[in-house]
Amino acid sequence: MKSLGRGAGVVPKFSFLVVFAVLCTAMLSAQPYVDAYSSATEQAMKSMLTGDAFEAAAKAIEAGSADLANLATAKAPGYKAPKSYLAHVMSANPDGSVGISTISQWRYIVSDSGKDHVILQLTWGQNAINLAEVGKRGSLFIPGVSVDGKSYRFLIHLKAVNIDEMKYSDEAFNAGLFNSYYSGAPGKKTQYTITCEVLAIEDVGNSVKLGLQMP
Repeated sequence: MKSLGRGAGVVPKFSFLVVFAVLCTAMLSAQPYVDAYSSATEQAMKSMLTGDAFEAAAKAIEAGSADLANLATAKAPGYKAPKSYLAHVMSANPDGSVGISTISQWRYIVSDSGKDHVILQLTWGQNAINLAEVGKRGSLFIPGVSVDGKSYRFLIHLKAVNIDEMKYSDEAFNAGLFNSYYSGAPGKKTQYTITCEVLAIEDVGNSVKLGLQMP
């Protein structure tokens, strides 16, 4: 599993995501509440998963998510990071545009009863600010998820239900309490752990042409 830097060389592919974001922005701008789940397109045009299809996708996504290990854990003898998918967290900026961050530190949790959850770990920045409030909504785009031998592109629609902040301190950083991919030390940036309820999983098919795969 690699950190955010791994996506930096995918400029041609990232351009497709930028186009997608621009289209989302145009569709979102006329809505009273801006989020991809409720208003990016008409619900009838969406391919929301249900039943067995939802369960199969959720289990595959969970298997390909990160463990959110902090630096102390990651440095412990015998530790091996799981293979996980890079994902793109999307939220609404104050001006109505779409904020996008490529992240590796997210975890999907399948629930035996009730709603599934996704935990996001974000360093202070616009996407973190957009989502760091209970009730805020966003989406997590994950390309290349393998389900029963077939590759899918999923858009997971989320609502924030709990926010934990770890403000920077030299003591916490030196103790390895921040995420193992945390890079905010020079700016003494807060790390946010945002727990979200899964509202829906959408199969976006080939509508988003971005090919980042699990390494």
